[in-house]
Amino acid sequence: MPSRNFNSPEQHNSRKPYLIIFLLGCLSMLLLLYGKRAWSAQYAKPALAVKNGGKDAQDYTINRVGGFNNTRPILSIDQLRESPAFSPIKDDLTLLIDSLKQAGIVSQASVYFREFEHGAWMGVNQEVQYHPASLMKVALLMCYLKIAESDPSILKKQILFNIPDSVHINPQFYAGPTIQKGKRYSIHELLYYMIAYSDNAATWLLASHFDNNRLKKLFADFGLPVPVEDDLRFVMTAGEYSVFFKAIYNSALLSPEFSEYAADLLSNCSFQEGFGKGFPKNTKMYHKFGEWRSAGHAFELHESGVFFINDQPYLLTVMTRGNNTPQLAQAISAIAEKVYRKIAPP
Repeated sequence: MPSRNFNSPEQHNSRKPYLIIFLLGCLSMLLLLYGKRAWSAQYAKPALAVKNGGKDAQDYTINRVGGFNNTRPILSIDQLRESPAFSPIKDDLTLLIDSLKQAGIVSQASVYFREFEHGAWMGVNQEVQYHPASLMKVALLMCYLKIAESDPSILKKQILFNIPDSVHINPQFYAGPTIQKGKRYSIHELLYYMIAYSDNAATWLLASHFDNNRLKKLFADFGLPVPVEDDLRFVMTAGEYSVFFKAIYNSALLSPEFSEYAADLLSNCSFQEGFGKGFPKNTKMYHKFGEWRSAGHAFELHESGVFFINDQPYLLTVMTRGNNTPQLAQAISAIAEKVYRKIAPP
């Protein structure tokens, strides 16, 4: 048998295709490994930065509901920085408030304004704190409706209004219809009086049948200062208070059905001296006002709500301080009108 010559030209040429295939395979593996490293370098770092609280993660603040073992439902996600697009509105409102101060109409005023489609917002005098007063009634409304989600029958529950002689209910400057002693009212009726007419008697009756710890938890969940018994010491900024109307519009706390319930009640607000005069007649909105008075202190008047211009939703909160309540209402109206003219020019 003849010996096999592995180096013969014929055999060498027959192996060329296999060698080329082998080399191409090695090259492909090298390219694949290099591409994988390049992909990792490009995408792994940003993901790590966000995970560790990178620049993008710092652009938002997130509030979540507490009290659950395995979940933390989101209440709100808000941009930390004001929108540059709202700078013209902010500048005009700053000039307007300065002119109102010079005229003696207000001693201080603050504004929070937000559009909902993109979450853009701006504020004027954001650091100034005020007494929320009757604006707190919206928080009590939300707490009652949260209970009603589990037990809707509570809205039909009847309560007798029989107030002790030792209890004094403060009157309001902008007074509306009020509940009467000796009569029974359903929870729904009391909520209507409290929200539509800002009735302090209905509010007292609702609060007297309510666990105040629920209210404190609501404020804690929103990351807000927890209410204290001393009304003089409990203060909030316009931006802090605005979280309640954001939550109603976004159905962040209540179901969509009960958020609608809250908005419907708020749409019946009888106070028309502020937003009602500043916005065009028949502007769709739901809102609440609050007035605060205490001996030896300046008066305060506030208004907050959601309004719609060309079907676009906006949130506006105006808080004011001064020596004349009707003039404070005039200031709120002027601020609302200025906002409207900037977002819906003729």
